[in-house]
This record gives sequence, C-alpha cells and structure tokens, in this order.
Amino acid sequence: MDQLKELESTFLEEYESAKILIGLSKNKSAIILLSKALFALTDYIIFKKYKKLPKNHSERFRILKEKEFEVYEKLDKIWDKYTNSYSKPTLNESIALLRNTIKEIIEKNEAISKKIKESVKK
Repeated sequence: MDQLKELESTFLEEYESAKILIGLSKNKSAIILLSKALFALTDYIIFKKYKKLPKNHSERFRILKEKEFEVYEKLDKIWDKYTNSYSKPTLNESIALLRNTIKEIIEKNEAISKKIKESVKK
C-alpha cells in the first residue's frame, strides 16, 4: 500500500473508531483517537502536497507552520486537549472541539480525498 493510502486508511480507522467510542461514552479513549486521526489527517496533507512525512510532533508542527499556517493554527489551539487527555477527565467540549477542527481542516483543504470527506459527513 502506498504511503498516501496508508495515511488515509489510518485516518479513517481512527476517526470511525472514535465515533464508536463516543457512542459508548468512552470519552477519554475517543479523545485520544480523534487526536490521532487529526495527526494522520495533517500528515496526509503534508505528504500529498510536499511528499514528506513528519518523523514526530515537532517536525509536523514546523512543517505546518512554514507551509500550512492555517492548519498549524488550528492544531496548535487544540494541542493541550490531546496532552491533557492522558491525565485529566475529558469533557464533551473537547470531543466537539476536535471533531470541529477535523471538519474545518477537511472543508478548507482541497488535498483531502473523497473517502475522508465522506467519513466525516456521516
């Protein structure tokens, strides 16, 4: 499987799994999966546009800040929701914030596949 398809598949699995966990009121796990889906989505954009795959969060943020500033700003604003999910009880607002951020990035980015767009509409 090529890298772009792998990133797409990762996003779809993590996003769909998060939706299932939300339905089961497993909010902490859902937050973690939504965060991972968001990172897979940003890596998908970076790879599709620039043929580069970030090695870690620092590199991801650096690339986004330099080349996709609007996406960088959205990710930067919610970073604490991801890191706090490991140590604090999560709230429904955090889930809504992550889901809305994912939807905004998808809506404003032409590089996103039809499969990803469709999965978020459901």
